[in-house]
Amino acid sequence: MKALRIYAGPKARRHIEQMGLRPQDIGVVPGAAGGPKGLILGALDRFIFGEWLASSSHEVHLVGASIGAWRMATACLNDPVAAFERLEHDYIHQHYELQPGQRRPTAEFVSEQFGQSLQSFYGGRVQEVLNHPRYKLHIVTSRGRHVLGREHKVATPLGYLGAFLSNSLHRKAMGAWLERLVFSSQHAALPFATSDYRTRQVHLDEANFNPALQASCSIPFVLRSVHDIPGAPPGAYWDGGITDYRLHLSYASNSIAADTVPARAGAKNDSNPAGLVLYPHF
Repeated sequence: MKALRIYAGPKARRHIEQMGLRPQDIGVVPGAAGGPKGLILGALDRFIFGEWLASSSHEVHLVGASIGAWRMATACLNDPVAAFERLEHDYIHQHYELQPGQRRPTAEFVSEQFGQSLQSFYGGRVQEVLNHPRYKLHIVTSRGRHVLGREHKVATPLGYLGAFLSNSLHRKAMGAWLERLVFSSQHAALPFATSDYRTRQVHLDEANFNPALQASCSIPFVLRSVHDIPGAPPGAYWDGGITDYRLHLSYASNSIAADTVPARAGAKNDSNPAGLVLYPHF
């Protein structure tokens, strides 16, 4: 198989060697940030969510940041194959008309157009995402703190400079400027540990779905931040890839073990894994 490489940790590899890679063993599917690079996974997304995982019946947590959040939300729609085909089409055909004398579209204009695209994409279908019978969606955003609590033409660049310098010293130090805020459907517990970085969780509902998803895709200075998302703490929200570009998280948490993979009759604990993390990546 030349198109794919499969990497597995020791426990996952042992399980796959003994049982094979089965859809019923998947507990979490992350979707990384990365802009157009996420489109590389289109065919794989259509297969995983349209055929492979569709053949099982257990609960799966979908965790996404930026384009990964858009992909994971799309997986929760009815007929995910057609939905992923539309996602690719809509992403590729984005066009932002320049005004006379402009070299690039303004962040305000890009945010307005992108928000309209999301509204068109999910219009009338948000409940399909929120009430999926199997998938629990977790949208990762970055919430500004202190000087980054409100977007400002001077304070915001200075705040991001401070965040950059803090992050270069230690990842947790960036938490003074930005925190991870995750919007989760159906009041689902987070399927990863949060000791690595300052984290909050908010219930994902119809009122905050579009703002949360737009915020997760809002690259600083390219799009405007999304302010004061309903049901969430006040402030400015940006791209989830700022805090979690690769979603390199500790997924082997108690929430996976307790909620994702039901114990098989007569199975011993060591033969009943907490749930594999299937991470399609580019």
